[in-house]
Amino acid sequence: MAAGEVIMGVSRRERRMKIVAGAFFACLLATTGIARPAMAESARQSFDLRVLDAPHAVRTDAGMQVFQELHLTNFTDAPLAVARVEVVDAADGQVLVAFAGEDLQRRFALIGTPHAARDTIVPPGRRGVVYIEWPVHDRRPTAIEHVVTYAAPGDAGRGSVRGVRATVAYATGTPLGPPLRGGPWIAVHAAAWRNGHRRVFNTVNGMACIPGRFAVDFIRVDAAGRTTHGNPDVPGDWLGYGAAVLAVADASVAAVRDAMAESASVSGNPKHALAEDAGNYVALRLDEGRYAFYEHLRPGSVAVRVGQRVHRGEVLGQLGFTGASVGPHLHFHVSDGLSTLASEGRPFVFDAFDLLGAYADPGMFGKAVWTPRNEAEARRRQGEWPAENAVVRFAD
Repeated sequence: MAAGEVIMGVSRRERRMKIVAGAFFACLLATTGIARPAMAESARQSFDLRVLDAPHAVRTDAGMQVFQELHLTNFTDAPLAVARVEVVDAADGQVLVAFAGEDLQRRFALIGTPHAARDTIVPPGRRGVVYIEWPVHDRRPTAIEHVVTYAAPGDAGRGSVRGVRATVAYATGTPLGPPLRGGPWIAVHAAAWRNGHRRVFNTVNGMACIPGRFAVDFIRVDAAGRTTHGNPDVPGDWLGYGAAVLAVADASVAAVRDAMAESASVSGNPKHALAEDAGNYVALRLDEGRYAFYEHLRPGSVAVRVGQRVHRGEVLGQLGFTGASVGPHLHFHVSDGLSTLASEGRPFVFDAFDLLGAYADPGMFGKAVWTPRNEAEARRRQGEWPAENAVVRFAD
């Protein structure tokens, strides 16, 4: 077999480089640990570091967290193994958060690789992304920088690079009203999911962006945690199907789609073109340059038109099962532009909701009741974004 032949989608040369880099990386960690490197070292080629969208903070019941992505492009002719990533306060270099080992691996993705990463190696000319969240405590930095420690085959030791200054955005806009009535609703999202909204890039207009960075999928459950009252393969048997979808603020209708058909069965929902993933939807133009998106609406249910002024609590349509969906739910997100694909997701908070509990295991959706919060935590939450897979109730 020629050296350039491809084995299962990966060239033989790239497989050899990954094996060599992996062995070197393992040896490096075993002999030197993961202590923070000294900054003084000779110049060398390594990563181009980029933060394409500003780090954004949002408050949940666990406190304020900052969400960001760090892009690492390998400009050398050898694979580089990322050993450690630090976020530091640009003012004084204080480490705000650091990732290494399995924790770093879970947060790392090599662009263009469909399967989950088994290492943190970036081949020559390739880009990796580290998905980062860090808590804001007493220290509230204005700007941050990043320190990346890496290993390369043939080096006498490890290298490091510090750079890519970014300003942290703390504004989350005016608190929003409920997008749905009552509950319980599972607020489905998780930063660690490989194929979750948080990690889905779109590059349709020459710029990589993540519209669903703070998206939430709301799935209705009953007191026993069931998602349906009949056949789970029938969309109309899902508890949330047909629920009224509400305007979260006084706003103007910026976009509408209501002509997409709905699959008669959940299992029979076909694969959709990228532009149809949102299904039927409504987009509202909010204040402060933000847009609220309601996706997967029931065909023929949209009750508003483009240009119409709506008031908070007004019915926009009904929850349905159109577009790319694995079951009837309301996809809700806020972004900085009027596109379901080519815009950046922005944080938002609801002015109030009751926190009932959460699911630690998404595999239990529809099969068991959620883990309840204690009485103090279950009280009404104000000015927060629902935490991962929280179970919430809105006002009726």
